[in-house]
Amino acid sequence: MMEQFIQFLAKSYPYLLGGIGGASLTISYSRWTNRIKLMHCCYVNDDIISQLPVLTESGEQHKNIFTKEFTLKNTTGKDIASFRIIFEFDADAKLIKQDNFCKAGKNEIKPKNKKPNECIYLIKNFNRNDEICFYFDIANVTNDHYNVTEADCLGFKIVVKDKRKPVIKRKSKVVTKDKIQ
Repeated sequence: MMEQFIQFLAKSYPYLLGGIGGASLTISYSRWTNRIKLMHCCYVNDDIISQLPVLTESGEQHKNIFTKEFTLKNTTGKDIASFRIIFEFDADAKLIKQDNFCKAGKNEIKPKNKKPNECIYLIKNFNRNDEICFYFDIANVTNDHYNVTEADCLGFKIVVKDKRKPVIKRKSKVVTKDKIQ
């Protein structure tokens, strides 16, 4: 009886292992290729234009003005037909200038602003390894918070990475006029 069982196992072993092994490989491949892909949005640069109150030409006064630069790169490994990217800053902040640069040129992608602190771009035909740079001038920044997210998309999500370079502050000293000359 034991010999019959061993013979049965010896004859059916390749078929059982082949079916199980093939199914396991198929499931693993399917999970790997159909996983949620990551698209990188890098926070590249920021600067303070003014920390003093500024009066604009239109008569509006801002407490301060900051500038921020982001780069969005398609790292998903597939071409994306269309999606929206949303940049949102402090609740009290106001976007006073927004520019973008892509392979089609400067400001080819038109933004929609539903709130004064939010900017929405509809990006179409975003191919693999394409890059888009976004530049913002933001007024009335209090906490220096921001959020970047995606909408109307399937199969990927945007991950923000901080790629700013550390800035070395130079020492400055107040001296009398005769020491300068």
